[in-house]
Amino acid sequence: FYALLRNVGDEIAVIKQNRRAVDVILARSDVRQIIPQDVEFLWSNEAFTGPDGNEYWNLYIVKAEPEITGKYLTKADVEIGSGYTPGTEGQPIVSLAMNRQGARIFARVTGANVGRKLAIVLDKHIYMAPVIKVKIPDGRAIIEGSDSMEEARDLAIVLRAGALPAPVEIIEERTVGPSLGADSISKGKFSAMLALLMVGVFMLFYYRFAGILADLALIMNIFFLMAVLAGFQGTLTMPGIAGIILTIGMAVDANVLIYERIREELRTGKTVRAAIDAGYSRATVTVLDANITTMIASIVLYQFGTGPIKGFALTLMIGIAVSLYTALIGTRLLFDLYTQRFAPTKLSI
Repeated sequence: FYALLRNVGDEIAVIKQNRRAVDVILARSDVRQIIPQDVEFLWSNEAFTGPDGNEYWNLYIVKAEPEITGKYLTKADVEIGSGYTPGTEGQPIVSLAMNRQGARIFARVTGANVGRKLAIVLDKHIYMAPVIKVKIPDGRAIIEGSDSMEEARDLAIVLRAGALPAPVEIIEERTVGPSLGADSISKGKFSAMLALLMVGVFMLFYYRFAGILADLALIMNIFFLMAVLAGFQGTLTMPGIAGIILTIGMAVDANVLIYERIREELRTGKTVRAAIDAGYSRATVTVLDANITTMIASIVLYQFGTGPIKGFALTLMIGIAVSLYTALIGTRLLFDLYTQRFAPTKLSI
């Protein structure tokens, strides 16, 4: 049994492929007889990668009866450390508070176990085991050590789940087939294609020849976006499709800014070549400003969002980067090829 255990940092861990063997040993009747009745072995909630690159599960031995339960908890929120506690400045922490009875129990438990770990358990899995640094007399504490905001949020959810007045029981369970999701994806794809078609027709009608170049850049935008998603093996979801649709609008928005500036330059009497050069030169700052602010918002959504929000933000970030390339470089290249080959005296825009 001891040969299956490893010291990883200050924890006792079991390499992933040996977990089943450890469970079998602990389930044997002769082993259970020598394990004290007031303790039990519990696994961590998820595996982690050790310094050697292998995946491990932490194995804990805890008291069978909890010292304190979630029913005394009144608050468990994620916050950003202010630095009042050394080492927590700018770090995600979980702030918790207990009612009066819970505060008395918590004071006794923390006072008697300073320097030891307090296991946070839900459904027989340990989500975290922070070290008790001092006695906590007022029932208010912070839990530090989360590596990310997402991990801190998950821990807060676990703590709040433990505060439920009754266990959750499955009353009814149904399996939903993929047809509903497939139908949503199909409608999302149709919406994206319809948006692409309508935007393309508008650009062609309003900007004529220049609209054709904008439409070509828009098609390149979609191809590049799909290529990047395929390179990262991304899955196309409804939030991702929403990000693509918004990207279509952002892409032509950049072309509109450039084309309107070119029109203004043509009205002053400049040649086609000079108007194109001035239009791109003067509109570039505005285009960059508009897209960078949207990119910042997307980064915030990706960093602090979860699930569908992250999918939307990731697609939008890629789309913004691609649209900047196609608007500022792709259409400019097409204009340069056109003016060099045909030397037009008028521009249909």
